[in-house]
Amino acid sequence: MIFTEKQIRFFETFGFIVLRGLMKPDEMDIMTKESEDIMRELRGYKDFDGKTRQAVQPFFERRPFLHSLLGDGRINAIGEELCGPDFVLDVTEGNLHVGDTQWHGPYGAWEPLRWIKIGFYTESLKKDTGCLRFVPGSHIIGDPDYYSIIRDNPENHETFRPFGVKASEIPCYPIECEPGDVIVFVETLLHASFGGRPGRHQHAINFFQKPKTEKQIQSVKKQYDKSTFMLRPPISNIESNNPRIRRMVSGLLELGFDTMDI
Repeated sequence: MIFTEKQIRFFETFGFIVLRGLMKPDEMDIMTKESEDIMRELRGYKDFDGKTRQAVQPFFERRPFLHSLLGDGRINAIGEELCGPDFVLDVTEGNLHVGDTQWHGPYGAWEPLRWIKIGFYTESLKKDTGCLRFVPGSHIIGDPDYYSIIRDNPENHETFRPFGVKASEIPCYPIECEPGDVIVFVETLLHASFGGRPGRHQHAINFFQKPKTEKQIQSVKKQYDKSTFMLRPPISNIESNNPRIRRMVSGLLELGFDTMDI
């Protein structure tokens, strides 16, 4: 097991958990190199302009080491212990961020199932230099949902003051991190980042509970219909030599979703 009983209780209560130093320094070196190679290749080998976020899905499947992480015992243990032994891979993603990331934590169609994000950062990040920050416990959506006003990004970030303070001043818990730390959280947990430099890496593997009831199945199908890359298993995962990788996409094939060749 990767989590203690107390860590599970922490996760269930606050919606996140941090695994300090889960990735080794040499692994982070390879992750950084492969990530930079992917991003540069998809930019046509041009320099990153630092003006527009570069987002790639699927991402980890594009290089050998990153792809191997999907079948890594540590990553699988996270999925199994938080989403069940039959958890499903949603999508992998890679991002080069620019500017602030405003508060968000989607809800609605996602609600019947647990969706988690396993986040990796390739540089040291502090509260005022772009580290992830959470509103602990906001993944538990009440009735009424007092956080609904900040679950979707507002159009005008500069003047948006739902509680009379700037978005960066909303009470929160900053997750200051170093390369090798892995941050796991429920997708409905309100999260944001402020003050980061242009071009900071943030990559993630996204899992969810296997849908079993009709309501859950319809929930996932709604997400599929609204997306372009999510819930579409790459052929390299379907045909992987690693049985863990093949298993985590089998649930998508059972739902009849399209595949991707990248």
